[in-house]
Amino acid sequence: MNALRSGIDAKSQVIHFETPAELEYLKNEYRDRFHPITPVERMLVDTLIDCEWLLRRFRRIEAQLWDDGMQNTVHKSILGEAFRRNCDAFARLQRRVDSTQRNYRQSLHELERLQAAESAADPDSDAQLSPETEPAAPSSEPSANPQSQTSNPEIGFVPPTPSDLPATPAPITPFGGE
Repeated sequence: MNALRSGIDAKSQVIHFETPAELEYLKNEYRDRFHPITPVERMLVDTLIDCEWLLRRFRRIEAQLWDDGMQNTVHKSILGEAFRRNCDAFARLQRRVDSTQRNYRQSLHELERLQAAESAADPDSDAQLSPETEPAAPSSEPSANPQSQTSNPEIGFVPPTPSDLPATPAPITPFGGE
């Protein structure tokens, strides 16, 4: 199992008031969801875990900034005063949140792209399938007309096979049916 671990397992990830069990639970959730196999996949999953852990921390920081700003406030507009006192800190925190969310989205997109490419390259692999998806049933009949197939058909589109087409075209009748 040591070969499957990386930097996300370092104890330095957890600071005062955070519990290692919460981080462990989060790591297990992500690893169970994505089943990283390659070093690149593990790095991307670790990045997702790190980003979510930071976002959780940033939420606590924001709450503490609000609490700090409301200390010793006698104004009726206690939230406004708290915001005014910590406006620069809120702006810096928001930049960190935005950057972390962007990093999360990029890592998630890259991980999904890699895993889709791997599952497309190895159609017999069931390891890459998530619990929500099921493997497509293999076709028992090869298509007689390969030109009619597209590389990216629409979802739900089934091209007709020669047995589905009428043998002779139906006669066209005028509007009166005569």
